Amino acid sequence: MKRRLVERHGLPEDARILVTRLNATASPGPQVEIFLFPRSSPGYRPEVAEEERAHGFENHVGLFLDRPQPAALAALADRLEGAGSMVYEGSAHNPHENTTMLYFAPSARVARVRRRFPRWELQCAGDLTAVAEARPVRADAVERAYAALRENSASTIFTAPMASPAASSTSSAAVASTRA
Repeated sequence: MKRRLVERHGLPEDARILVTRLNATASPGPQVEIFLFPRSSPGYRPEVAEEERAHGFENHVGLFLDRPQPAALAALADRLEGAGSMVYEGSAHNPHENTTMLYFAPSARVARVRRRFPRWELQCAGDLTAVAEARPVRADAVERAYAALRENSASTIFTAPMASPAASSTSSAAVASTRA
């Protein structure tokens, strides 16, 4: 997330982005991730928060795979990029949690349709960097996806009717991710 914010807003590398997770239930199950960009952070500008809130760039559905198999993960990623009309935008390994994240943005066509959670993230137990790095990032498609999201405002999510991808030029977002 930090990498995307730094790139999107030209923030300094030492910008502080914090994350906390809240359990939605008492038993293991869905969690809500909350990202914080403190006002005391290097590079903080109010317009960064305003733009993120308006466009919902980081709003996503997150799926946790506790026993991922490389071939099954690659097949799921293929499915998201194919039938799911998503664009692979990269990955990250968190050595503190020993998890690997794969990030997907909606294709530009899909990004024009209002969606509460436009992005998907696959969080996998373990270090699956080799699987993630074998998947090409199509930078031009990712750029078009975020341009389409930028054209839309999350603030219109409840003010305009939903439409098919061919008929709509608006997108939506929310503030949480679900970890299942």
